[in-house]
Amino acid sequence: MFEIQHVADGSRHTLVLNGELDMVSAAELEAAISSICKPRTSRLVLDLSQLTFMDVTGLRIVLFAKELCEWHRCDFGLIPGPRSVQRVFELTNLLGEMPFEPEGESASTSVASRRAR
Repeated sequence: MFEIQHVADGSRHTLVLNGELDMVSAAELEAAISSICKPRTSRLVLDLSQLTFMDVTGLRIVLFAKELCEWHRCDFGLIPGPRSVQRVFELTNLLGEMPFEPEGESASTSVASRRAR
């Protein structure tokens, strides 16, 4: 199962990904990224912290998001996923090349804390 939660703050967008990002769910994420990453978008962050699995098709979509952001001149960031997800970046020698956010609060955690207030 795969779910996307879209958190918007003006022209800044975060997609919180939950479940398995693979060849079955990749098209859904690609469509979401394409609809958000427009010239007026200033930042896109993919929150990988809730993923339970990611394969190379998922990695391709993350790279697509990075390239699309570069094309539209908007900032791109990633919130790290669990060890199994981060391992995909390690095995492809992309771990140091990707714009991972410092360890800390994920977008899904901050959304939950805002709702609790």
